[in-house]
Amino acid sequence: MLTAWLSMELAFLPDRSSTVWLPAGVALGLTYWWGYPIGLLGTGLGAGFIVWQAWGLADLALLSAVPVMLQAGVGAWLIRALNIHPHLPYRRDVVSFLSLCAATAVISPLLNTSLRRAYNITPSDLWSIAVLHRWMGDFLGHLVLGGLLLTWWNNWRMRRRDYAKFLILTLLGMASVSLGFHIHRIGWVPGPSLTIVLPAFVAMTFAFQQRGVSWMSLVIVLMLSAEVARWRAESFIQLPEFLVGWFFTLFNFSVFMVVASLLTQQREYAQRLNHAYQQLRAIMDNAPSLAMQILDEQGRVQSWNRASERIYGYSESEMLGKTLEGFLLTADQHREFMEMLQQVAQTHEPAPIREWRVRTADGKERYILSSLFPIHFDHHTRLVCADIDITERKLLEQRLFHAEKMESIGQLAGGIAHDFNNLLTAILGFAELAQMRLPPDHSAQADLQRIVEASERAANLVRQLLGFARKQLTQPQPTDLNRVVRDLVPLLERTLGETVRLETHLTDADCTIYIDPTQLEQVIMNLAMNARDAMLPKGGVLTLTTLRKTFTQAPPNAVAPEEQIPPGDYVCLEVRDTGAGIPPDLRERIFEPFFSTKGVGNTGLGLATVYGIVRQNSGFVTLDSEVGVGTTFCVVFPAWTRTPRT
Repeated sequence: MLTAWLSMELAFLPDRSSTVWLPAGVALGLTYWWGYPIGLLGTGLGAGFIVWQAWGLADLALLSAVPVMLQAGVGAWLIRALNIHPHLPYRRDVVSFLSLCAATAVISPLLNTSLRRAYNITPSDLWSIAVLHRWMGDFLGHLVLGGLLLTWWNNWRMRRRDYAKFLILTLLGMASVSLGFHIHRIGWVPGPSLTIVLPAFVAMTFAFQQRGVSWMSLVIVLMLSAEVARWRAESFIQLPEFLVGWFFTLFNFSVFMVVASLLTQQREYAQRLNHAYQQLRAIMDNAPSLAMQILDEQGRVQSWNRASERIYGYSESEMLGKTLEGFLLTADQHREFMEMLQQVAQTHEPAPIREWRVRTADGKERYILSSLFPIHFDHHTRLVCADIDITERKLLEQRLFHAEKMESIGQLAGGIAHDFNNLLTAILGFAELAQMRLPPDHSAQADLQRIVEASERAANLVRQLLGFARKQLTQPQPTDLNRVVRDLVPLLERTLGETVRLETHLTDADCTIYIDPTQLEQVIMNLAMNARDAMLPKGGVLTLTTLRKTFTQAPPNAVAPEEQIPPGDYVCLEVRDTGAGIPPDLRERIFEPFFSTKGVGNTGLGLATVYGIVRQNSGFVTLDSEVGVGTTFCVVFPAWTRTPRT
């Protein structure tokens, strides 16, 4: 009712019709949002009341409601049928809405003007002109107020600082229209200077897009209508200013609504691009084990994700703009890496997956499986390097290879030892028979005795080989590790010599294991002798420590366990010396039989025997050594629990 009263106040035709019929836009917008029953009923009642108030004809009021309802219903139906988004975000929506408003705006003027002509309300000579102006009024009403309701409905919330901007631009638009008419009034220009409102229109469009266009269009229409109403004469022909304003509003609504749709698309594109970037960045940063770097064609780091920081130890700020040389790669490696980089940049094909051995920020060496592939954007080529840390897998492979090698050596040693033992039995037996048959003072007795002694040493060597091959005949039983260590201390003190000090640290926890006591003594003696040799000639400290620990998996420094150890309690014997230490390149071979760094005279079977006995009893060995500091061997056996583990 308010918009109808306002439109009629601004009317200048004899039949009180207006070229800006705002109720048409209200009917269209409310019918779309509220649905047909409520929207059409309200539209019909409002139209009938307006006609009855204007002309006092009840039957004309009822008949006039029909075309108005028809126009609003058809318009709302077309919006849904043509899939026009009510907020008009795209050019297709804007063009479809303009066409829809132009088409449906003709329904009500034709029917209503025919009714009024029948009641002699509209002069016959002005019938066609009245239809045109009523079409213009409904068309502009649909665009201005219908567009306002469509674009603002459920879309009116703004940030707090935007309300002040919105108010300022509205006042600026109103002032611009008034200033334009004032310029015309004082005679500076022949017609109203409407272009003066364009800066405010542009600012409102860029600030609020479709909402700003529809609101500014309404402000301009109301201001133009108010100014023209002050100047109106008996005929519209004397009011070219209003026609200029009508076309000006239609042109600006259409053009700026298209501009707003382009801005919306650009904003949505920017949002999607930013969303895609954030997703990509989140994927890169939250990839738990995939280190990703983006490099330029000169090998300089452009992006460095969190996994790279975690694996390599360098932060993103440290690496941005720098090459990998001196950080991860040596000069030779970096030269090879740059050759791969240039090849990928030129061929635009990914490089073959390559394994690198790099040094991280903490000085540790790690094995990296790396892939290198190109990406293209903004007319630039960037290279993505995706790395997976395979250090643990590499160590497991080395341990598995070592275990398989030791197993093969053990099988070979066991086979040789059995055959050799058979030969020794014959040699030793015949030598002893020869000694028995010859007189004690026979000259061959000495030679036979040397054969017997050599055979016994060879037999001892065979026993060690069988121990390494885990083919000894044993009698395992529950054995207290602490008791065995205490019993061996006097013998060890005499054997180690004066230059080596023996210390023991025995735990109070139960250290019972299931093993042949003789084998356990052999393990302790062999480790102690190996430690003594490592501390010659200066001597040092040999420390024997017993512990009880719980393991869920084999520790990283375990020497080639055959399989994943069962979780549970274990008893540990640590043998620590302060000797020369074992160089890294020799650690993988120290358990091999006949391998020794002590020169001629050492069989190299001491640690091999320890390895075989421990493995035979379901245990494992760990090794920690630092050159110049010392070595710690830790033999680990499952704790005894009445039901021995096999």
